[in-house]
Amino acid sequence: MGTTTRTERLRDLSRAIVAGVIAAGTSGVVHADDEGADASRVHLAEMRAAATSAPAAGHDGSAFFVGSDDGAFKLKAGGMLQFRYVMNFRDEPTDSDDDLTNGFQARRTRLEFSGNVINKQTTFMVQTDFNRNGGTATVLDGWVRHEFAEGWALRFGQFKAPLLREELVSGKRMLAADRSITNGVFTQARSQGVQLEYDGDRARVAVAFTDGLNTLNTDFDSSSEADYALAGRVDLRLKGDWKQFADFTSWRGSDFGAMIGLAGHWQSGGDTGGTVDADLLEYTADLSLEGNGWNAFAAFIGRSTDSEASGDFDDFGVVVQGGVFLTNKTELFARYDIVMPDDGRDSDDDDFSTITAGINHYFVEQSHAAKLTVDVLYFLDAQADSSSVVSRSTGVGLLPDAEDGQIAARVQFQLLF
Repeated sequence: MGTTTRTERLRDLSRAIVAGVIAAGTSGVVHADDEGADASRVHLAEMRAAATSAPAAGHDGSAFFVGSDDGAFKLKAGGMLQFRYVMNFRDEPTDSDDDLTNGFQARRTRLEFSGNVINKQTTFMVQTDFNRNGGTATVLDGWVRHEFAEGWALRFGQFKAPLLREELVSGKRMLAADRSITNGVFTQARSQGVQLEYDGDRARVAVAFTDGLNTLNTDFDSSSEADYALAGRVDLRLKGDWKQFADFTSWRGSDFGAMIGLAGHWQSGGDTGGTVDADLLEYTADLSLEGNGWNAFAAFIGRSTDSEASGDFDDFGVVVQGGVFLTNKTELFARYDIVMPDDGRDSDDDDFSTITAGINHYFVEQSHAAKLTVDVLYFLDAQADSSSVVSRSTGVGLLPDAEDGQIAARVQFQLLF
């Protein structure tokens, strides 16, 4: 394959030394991890291989893992860092000199531990996040998954319920620097529960019994939980393979892929101690297309709420986005999303639309491990006119404003390790 350079020899030697040091301190075996998706590799070939595989534990890769010789026990450690500079421009009626708000933000700083115990069919994942405002550590994911028959598995713990596809795609695999405002309004986020999963050749099905939407780290007596909540999602693969839909990006040279998703969520409260008397039904349909260096995604979302205290409302949302590679490492993208609140929400019922456009640069071809994202968001409508639904979101760059035409610009560097 060619002459080995001095740099390559030194690089290989350093990797061998690190592996040997770790192995000396463990009772198992240390391996070069060629399974984790988007792993932070030294070798270009390894990073490309990592981008095309996703282990059952859902871990996005570390350069090494510790495990037993027979593979029954494995522990992988890794994480991610998303660091960005944000500028927000909006009309500030109290002081015309304060139209600009800007600064640095540690958007996501996370550690992940995953692997399997007892056998390869019993996997786990624990993921922590350090809050960008104060640095407090929070548990995001903490689950165990057991595959009890071919294609069938049971997951329990804290995880994302099977609902919105934009939320289910990892934050490290976004097209833009962050998810849409519409996703933020309707998102399931994380909850605690039990989920039955079927992974077939053409269809993937998940049905979950949980505490309800957005019940991250809640105890069983929390007033924010529902009495009962059921969620289900079906993904139908029309073309391509499942690995293509682990993210929104489609690398140059990829085959055509198409997937349709349908999902629904129902929850009810008020019949057990301390819960809010409200029922909620949310549903969505989405289409994902990927080709040779291009991608497209569209989703429709509906939500009906029936609350004893606030009344009945029907809210809707739409997300449409796409991207195309200009070179093997440079990708242009654009997105439009709109939140359409119920007309009965008093004065705070105006639609809220956002246009997002930007560029990604992947430092290694076909890998999210090191990525620079620059994007601009134009909020067409006044945030105050939809404040009962669309709230302040510093993660997206949206701040309170009574005027339309607010703009946010983000420059973000992402590193997976």
